[in-house]
Amino acid sequence: MQKSWQTVVGALSGVIGVVAWALATAIYQPFMQPGGTWTDSSTGQVFPEVAGNNTYWPRDIRQLAILLAFGGVILICRANVRGVVAGAIAMTGWLGVDIWFDRIDVAGASAVPWLAVGGIAMFSATAAVAVRVSAGQGGPPIARHVSAGVIVVLAAATLLVTTPWDEPVTNPDQVQVENALSMLKAGLVAMFIATAIGLVAVQLTRGGTRRVAAFIGVAALASWFATASPGPLMPFGLIGMLVAAMLAVVAAREVNPIRLLSVAIACCLAQLPAMIVLYIAGSAVGGAMTSLADNPPVNGADTDLPIAFTGLVLGLLLASISHLMTRSATRQASSNHDSDLSRNRA
Repeated sequence: MQKSWQTVVGALSGVIGVVAWALATAIYQPFMQPGGTWTDSSTGQVFPEVAGNNTYWPRDIRQLAILLAFGGVILICRANVRGVVAGAIAMTGWLGVDIWFDRIDVAGASAVPWLAVGGIAMFSATAAVAVRVSAGQGGPPIARHVSAGVIVVLAAATLLVTTPWDEPVTNPDQVQVENALSMLKAGLVAMFIATAIGLVAVQLTRGGTRRVAAFIGVAALASWFATASPGPLMPFGLIGMLVAAMLAVVAAREVNPIRLLSVAIACCLAQLPAMIVLYIAGSAVGGAMTSLADNPPVNGADTDLPIAFTGLVLGLLLASISHLMTRSATRQASSNHDSDLSRNRA
């Protein structure tokens, strides 16, 4: 396995993803899962407790952590298509194991080290297989672009994971959970961004680096509006952070401002219908996962929307749109890169 800073970042993404997954599985999922019953004061009828909006945030963290580890595999194999497919197969199996662990109620601090060791072994084996099948060959520009695009959207989606409690939170146990969630999100977001940068670094120029940094800054500002208290700017912040994150990936190449503006407009227009469809389809997927895990269902007045699933599908959509609109720039950048390599060899 070729040693480079991308390999180190990919490995670190896998380790942080595994640790976040282990903590969310064994510590925070059992804490958040509803239990017991409640009594209707008017009828005296007893009902089982149900979940509500954001109750199952540990599931979102678990799935986002697995996707981060998958991103680490993609970076280590340089987005080689065969390596990506090998990683996708392994991570799909991991997601299935994750739901099974939830179903059998794996819990307790003593389970965290065992889950972490098993997860790291799984990640290491997957990365080794991905590198082996890639045979030292990097992936095509479309694979790097789409992978990086999905990863930055997942970084933005991670910021949307919240607990179900109203602010301000004063209960000591809940404050501790809020702090833990903030740390988990910070680690995942940082490594998602680092992984995406690792994927596009091969085509970064000095000017491109400045543009990428500028769009990341815009995305960070928009995320503040998207995650602050609900208000008129919240929808604009949500759309803005996703568009800016995607533009950061596009700007890694020599793309002129007119084309960047076109990509921004297309991504804005695509988000509204996509979010409506994903809200409906995602709620069905979330309900199915809750049922498979044998967890209490979410209250009918609330939603069981899996953020990781929504971010993954939306990322694939926006990354595909942005690539289709900048294919000529991608080919030009690839040609320039190949010419540079030829000169260096000479």
